[in-house]
Amino acid sequence: MIIHPDCPEDPLAVLDRGQSLPARWYIDPDILGREIATIFRKSWNYLAPLAELREIGDYVTGSVGGVPVVVLRNAAGLAGFVNVCRHRRHEVMKGRGRAKAMQCGYHAWTYDLHGRLGAAPRADGEPGFHRDDLPLLAIRAEALGPFVFVNLDRAAPALTDCFAPVLETIARSGIDPATLELHTREEWRSEANWKTMIENYLECYHCPIAHPSFSAAIDVRPAHYHLAAGGWFSSQLGEVRPAVLAGRGRAAPYNLSGAVTQSQFHLLWPNTTISINPGFPNLAIDVWIPDGPGATRGFSEQYFAPGVDPEFARELIAFNRQVGAEDDALTVSVQRGLTGGLPEYGRLLPASEALVIHFQKLVAAAVLGQPTPLDPGGAASP
Repeated sequence: MIIHPDCPEDPLAVLDRGQSLPARWYIDPDILGREIATIFRKSWNYLAPLAELREIGDYVTGSVGGVPVVVLRNAAGLAGFVNVCRHRRHEVMKGRGRAKAMQCGYHAWTYDLHGRLGAAPRADGEPGFHRDDLPLLAIRAEALGPFVFVNLDRAAPALTDCFAPVLETIARSGIDPATLELHTREEWRSEANWKTMIENYLECYHCPIAHPSFSAAIDVRPAHYHLAAGGWFSSQLGEVRPAVLAGRGRAAPYNLSGAVTQSQFHLLWPNTTISINPGFPNLAIDVWIPDGPGATRGFSEQYFAPGVDPEFARELIAFNRQVGAEDDALTVSVQRGLTGGLPEYGRLLPASEALVIHFQKLVAAAVLGQPTPLDPGGAASP
C-alpha cells in the first residue's frame, strides 16, 4: 500500500470516520499525476455520440488521461487508437469527420481504417524498416447504448458491466436514449479541481440554499430525494413537486409538464455525468477533465427527443446554465478554501453525502493502490 508522504494515515480510514480526503489532495500536482495514471488511464471515458460514427470512415477525436485518441468506424465496427503517429508522435487526426484513411499531417505517414501503416515516404530504403511493426496503437472503444466510450486499459471490465444499470434506470424515466438527438455541444473551464466539481454534483444537500429555482421544482427533502451507489456509478433521483405541476407555489423555471416526471443525475466513474430534467424528454452529458490541480475543463452535450419545441429547449438550456453558474460559484469558493489548506479535513454527513464518500473512496483506493471499495452500504442500483 502506498501512503502519500504528507498523509501518514490511510485516507480510507479517515473516510470511514466521516472525514474527507485531505485538502492537499485537491492542490498537489503529484496527486493529480497519480490520478491520471491510476484513474483516467484505467477507466471508461465518454467520447461522443454513436450517431457521429454511423458510416465507414466516420471518426471523432478526443483525449483520455492526456493521451490523444481517435475512434472511427471501419468494416469491422468501432475501432479506437492512440491518435499519435508512430514516426515523430504528431497527432494524426484532427477534430471529427469522415476519411478514407488516416494521414499524419507532419510527414504524410498514412494508416488505413484498421490502423495499419501503409504509406511512409522515403522509408523503403531504410534498413530494418517494416510497416507491419508500426500500426497505430489500438485501444478499447465500446458503446453504451447510443454513447461511445474509450479505455486505455485492456484489463478493465467491459463497459456494459460497469454501467448497464444506469441505462435501465434512464429507461424507467420514460426516455429512450437511442431516440434522442444532439442539440448543442459546448466546451467550458472552471477554476476548481475536478474532484471538487464532481463532489458538488454528487449531493443535493446544498440545493435548498444554493439552487432556489431547482429546489422549488424538485422535491429535495431527504425522504423524497433518493441516493444510490452502484459500484462504478452513482445516482440521484428526485420527483417534481406536485404543487408546481398544479400551478401552486413558486412559478416553475420552465415547462415541467411532459413525459418525464423525474429528475435523474448519474455519475459514471470517473468523470462522466448524465443529467435528466422533468418535462419533454431530454438528457445532458458532461465530461470533467483535470486541467492542472486547480482547474477543470470539459464539454457539455444537450440532447432532446425529436420534435422538441424550440422555446422549451431554450428555457431548459437557460435553466441548466443558471444552475451551473450557481454551482461554479460554490466550487470555486471551495477550491480557494482547499488551497488555503486549513482545516486539513472536512466533516462529511454520511446520510446526505453518501455518494461523495463513495466517490472519495474510489479515488483514494485508486491513488493508493488499494482494493476498490465497491457498493458501500450494499446498494446495487437505484
